[in-house]
Amino acid sequence: MFLLLFTIVGTIYLCLFVHNRTWLTAAAYEAAVSGSMEQSREENEIYQKTRDKAQELIDAGLYGSENLETVVQTGKTIEVYYSQDTKVEFGGLLWHLQAKGSAKTIRPVSWIRKLKAASEIVKSRSH
Repeated sequence: MFLLLFTIVGTIYLCLFVHNRTWLTAAAYEAAVSGSMEQSREENEIYQKTRDKAQELIDAGLYGSENLETVVQTGKTIEVYYSQDTKVEFGGLLWHLQAKGSAKTIRPVSWIRKLKAASEIVKSRSH
């Protein structure tokens, strides 16, 4: 009976760990993409917007997490790192978990202007 209970509880904690890992990875990518679309703003505004989104996603739902840390790096690529511990009640285990998400910055206005300029050059050469 002990072995059966140990296996069931261990499976539940493993599912909890997998849930948290999936949640953190998705949250890291979502926060990075959210920050990458803010390139029309100043650098410190991009950082703050990404950091706020990362915190908002984490507040939404992690189970059994401790020591949660969030690191945001901005530049040509927006990177969001999460680090947390999941405590297992029996055995005193502490599973460390890390997740990273990154997204290249998007500058849609400059891209559209470049396409229009290239289109005008092609049109002028064909006439």
